[in-house]
Amino acid sequence: MILLTCALFMVAAAGCMVPSTSTTTPPITAAGTGAHQTGDAVFLSLYDTAQSDIESALERMNRHFPVGAATRGAPYLAGELRSSALELRALADTSHTSMIRIESFQEKENEVGRNEYLKYLSAIRKVAGNTADAAAAEMDLQFGLAQNYAESARNALKDAVETGETEHRDLLRETGVSLDDYILKMREKRV
Repeated sequence: MILLTCALFMVAAAGCMVPSTSTTTPPITAAGTGAHQTGDAVFLSLYDTAQSDIESALERMNRHFPVGAATRGAPYLAGELRSSALELRALADTSHTSMIRIESFQEKENEVGRNEYLKYLSAIRKVAGNTADAAAAEMDLQFGLAQNYAESARNALKDAVETGETEHRDLLRETGVSLDDYILKMREKRV
């Protein structure tokens, strides 16, 4: 019964999200203004918000690596690193989901920009997810596994740098330094 109810709810919700076929470019109305926004305007707005949010979350994650904690004069806690990495991953997921839903672009360059940014968000998600997994493994005293996850995060970081935003270059470099240090620390703990 519950399964049937959930299925009906999903079908009803999906029907609400299907765009009308009567128009080729359905306008998106801005709340309360009556102004119509194209996919281009929605993308640019989401992009600005995502850029700022990703930057803040990257900074938080970097503060919780051993290097960042030492710089702040705070104790390093793997649980804080894991939490901040999970926060970054969730943010990248949310931004990715919002942007992928944009359907109609009037400017080809905005659609290309959106597609490139989706690649960046995917890479950031991998970096954050692997970092969270490394911290979780460290908390379980599985230092070899933590090292492997951190190395995977470092590899994903290369993709983020290649597809990434120039505004985040310094933060991505800092993340790379933090991951390199973390990998060394896990290697030392294995011995």
